[in-house]
Formats: sequence, C-alpha cells, structure tokens
Amino acid sequence: MTPALAVLAAVAFQAQGAIATDASPAIDLTVVLPAHAANDILIVMALCRSNVETITIDTPAGYTAVTGSPFTRGTTARYWVWWTRAASAAETNPILNTDGSTADLYGIAYTVRGAITTETPVEAVGAATTGTADPAPVTGVTTLTAAALVVAAFAGEDNNNAACTTTGTDPAAYTEHYVETAIGLDMMYCFSEANRTTAGASGTVSVDFDVANPVGWGGIVLSLKPEPAASGPADTFNDGVW
Repeated sequence: MTPALAVLAAVAFQAQGAIATDASPAIDLTVVLPAHAANDILIVMALCRSNVETITIDTPAGYTAVTGSPFTRGTTARYWVWWTRAASAAETNPILNTDGSTADLYGIAYTVRGAITTETPVEAVGAATTGTADPAPVTGVTTLTAAALVVAAFAGEDNNNAACTTTGTDPAAYTEHYVETAIGLDMMYCFSEANRTTAGASGTVSVDFDVANPVGWGGIVLSLKPEPAASGPADTFNDGVW
C-alpha cells in the first residue's frame, strides 16, 4: 500500500473590521466583527489611552487574552489582544468593558481561517513590545508547526501615517492591513501576517511607518497552528510530481 502523505492546510487572513471608537468616554464599546465562518479565529485588539484602566470582554463569553496581554507603555497607553473560535457565521459582537471612563478607547477585530480546530490554535506568543522607535522592533515568536501563520497585532497612538511595512527574518515579507481614525486623540492599527514553511524562530518583526513615528506603539506576535488537511497517497517517485 502506498503510504499516506499528510499535507498541512494553509492558515490565512480573511477580513478586518472597522475601528470601534469611544472618545466620550463611556463604559462599554462594541466591536463589530467582520465576515466570518464557523471555526474561524476571531482576534480582537484594544487600545486605551490610560495605564490604569482594565478592559475585559464579558459579552459574549469565550474570549481568551493572549499571554502577555495587557501590556502598558509607560503612563500613556495600555493594549489588549484576545482570541476566540467562532461557533458560527453569526457570532455576537464583543463588548469591551472598562472599569473606568476617563480615557479614549479603541477596538478592532480580525478573522483568520484554517487554524486547527481540535486544540488551542495559538501555539506560541512572543513577548509584548512597546516603544517609540521608527521602525518599531517587535519581539518575534518561535513557531512550532510547519505552515504556521505568524501574526503581528500592532497599534499606534497617532493617525499620522497612511500605511505600514512589516518585515522579519523568517518570514521576511508580511501582508499588512492598515487602518486609522482621527476620533479622540486618534490612533492606528497595523495587522500583518505571513506563513512560515518550516517551524522555528521568526526573528524580530519590524513595523516601518510610511511617514513618521505614531508617538508611541505596542505590538505582540502570535503563531497560529494550521489544521491538518486530509491525507492522500504519497508520490511514488518522491519527486513532488504526479
């Protein structure tokens, strides 16, 4: 019998939502989810212009804060990143609950498809990084699985750019999704991702702004494990060509 050839499915970015903003400020902020399907991974990132307020997602239940979240830049800003697995294509929009009401709050959601469904998809998390440098050096992550998706969740405390360029050692080039808002004290998000071909260290991830440093920033890098694809017969000649 010809042995089976296991192939890993690709993990891929699907959609980005709009920035939810609250410059009132008020107590709660609803983040509208972009289009998604069952088993998609939903990633929510929040920025609060305070170093003391606490943000949680109590509704709906099921969101998990990634290791290292929240992370704080001095006395200026605090960042959060959560994830959950969608049970359907009609998930309830998450509500960011804050224990204070003194600072601008921003939130956004992204969807990723193809991550493993039988266990926790977040296989590794890099150390959270904050700073003021341009480019922004964000601590990378060591992926554990071939074809894992390296995701850089990043936010900045200004809207003085129109784009960002994310690079790294391996993977070297990322696909970026930049969005900003002028509401309140204003801010930007740059969510970037790229697949690795083999497991290993990604190296430092560098986020380069097209205009100038956005005053300050915070970011964290995740590795999402792919869902194994259905096995098929191996290539008899072992040359990759049928």
